Parts: sequence; structure tokens; C-alpha cells
Amino acid sequence: MIPSASSDRRAAIENYARPEDIPRFDLVPVFGPDGARLAQYRGVRRADTGAVVSVVSHRYGLLPHHQVAEAVHAIGEVLDKPASEQGAPAFPRERITIFSGGRRMEVRLVVGTRYELPGGDTVYPGIRVVNSVDSMLALTCEGVGVRLACANQLAAGMDAVVAFREVHLSSGEELLAMLSEAIHRILSRFRDALRTYEVAMGEEVLSGDVEPALVAAGLPLCYASEIGARAEVAATHNSLLSRWSAYNLATSAITHEIAPRVSPARSREFERAAASALLVPERASAHA
Repeated sequence: MIPSASSDRRAAIENYARPEDIPRFDLVPVFGPDGARLAQYRGVRRADTGAVVSVVSHRYGLLPHHQVAEAVHAIGEVLDKPASEQGAPAFPRERITIFSGGRRMEVRLVVGTRYELPGGDTVYPGIRVVNSVDSMLALTCEGVGVRLACANQLAAGMDAVVAFREVHLSSGEELLAMLSEAIHRILSRFRDALRTYEVAMGEEVLSGDVEPALVAAGLPLCYASEIGARAEVAATHNSLLSRWSAYNLATSAITHEIAPRVSPARSREFERAAASALLVPERASAHA
């Protein structure tokens, strides 16, 4: 089994099913120890608990999580929805996660355009939108894929990453327009990612190289060792397996076993590590 993360280092994670369940935030004055108002700062307050989750500059323009979640949901309503398939594992079409005490949010949306890969694999495109209310992270939209065989997330091969900052957004309509443009750009490039997957299906890697490659890419040794052991079991008699198979062993473990115990940001780091180590190692070498 994948080792459990230390409880004192785990981020508190709250999962919400609907955009209307996302807590709302507003800006409030900040006061010093002597009771004097600190004009250069404002607090970001969570409405449902009254807790101040972060302190930001007085120039900070708050882009609340609920606006982002509502915008992604609205876009999803006009896009195709994945069809339910007999015997296929269920996966949420839309998943919203609040973490870091409410300071950050992640929304994942799966789109219903089905792509068939060699060997019977089915992949659906999707997007992941991340937002923060502590000025530490710009609103970011990036592509992901969902492999129907085990509903694990495939983050690699998605070069259509679009990032933009909250201060550039003056209204909810502008937010919706910018997100819509980013999402459609990602979906239009999804076929490029599929070619990356197909190449990985035809190339092999030694099972003994899986663990060191994951460690070199940044995956913690405890996780890399378990994935490496699974690659040894899955390999042929001459210790070979396709890069696609090795990558899916890693992403399956990250999606189903590791991600529920760590923050979404940490999970994204692990997904990228698995991709650079196993799916597109030549890209990692090119940037070394």
C-alpha cells in the first residue's frame, strides 16, 4: 500500500458537490495589537465561519471562489457531458475542492468528447481551474485527461496552460469570457496530447528504472518505491513494460491513493513528476 501522509502535515480538505455550496469571502479591515487600523492591509474573511483566512495588500482585488466555480459550471452546462457506460467506473463530471483553510480552490470539469486510443483505452478531455484568495496563486486553467479504464487523471501532454491574474478581471462577465476562451483553447489542443499518449504506448522502459526516474523527477521515495514495485510485477519476463503502462500505474496510485491525503497543489506536483519521468522523459531531458 502507498504509505500514509503524516497527519500534522496534511492540508484540511473540504469537498463540495455544487458551486452554490462554496463558501463566500469578503474583505475586512485589519487592526494592529494597539487597535489601530492598518490601512495598508485587508483581511479576507470567510462568511460562513467568520474566520479571516488571509491578510492581503489594500490593493488586492478579491476574486471569490464562488464566482470562479459558477463560471466553470456555466461553461460546463453548454459543453457535452460524458455518457454513462456499462461496466465503466464512475467519476464525477464536476468536482470542487476547497483546501488550505479556504484560501485555495480547485475545480475539475470533464467534457463529454470521447477519444479512443489504441488497445481499447478511452479518454475524455477535461480542465482544472485553480484559484486563491490569499494572493499566492493566480487564477489558472489547464488541461487534464480522464482515462475511463480506471478514471485516473492524465495531466501530461497538455501544453495549453493558460494563466491570468485576478487584477485583470473587472467583472463576472469578463471572468466568464476569459475562462471560456482558455477552456476552448485547451480542448482544441487535446488531440496533441493524445499523440503523446500513443507514442508512449509504443515505447518501453525497464521496470527497474521506474522508481529512480520518479524520484529524480521529484516524487517522494515512499511513493516512488511502491509504484516501482508495481511496475516490477506488471513487467514482462525481460523486465520491460510500455511507458504508457508505467505512467498509468503511477497516475492510478496518485489519483486513487495519494491525492485524497494531500492537498490538490501537492497532488498536481506528483502528477507532473510522473509525467516528466515516464510519459515525456525526452522533454525533461531537453530542459535539463
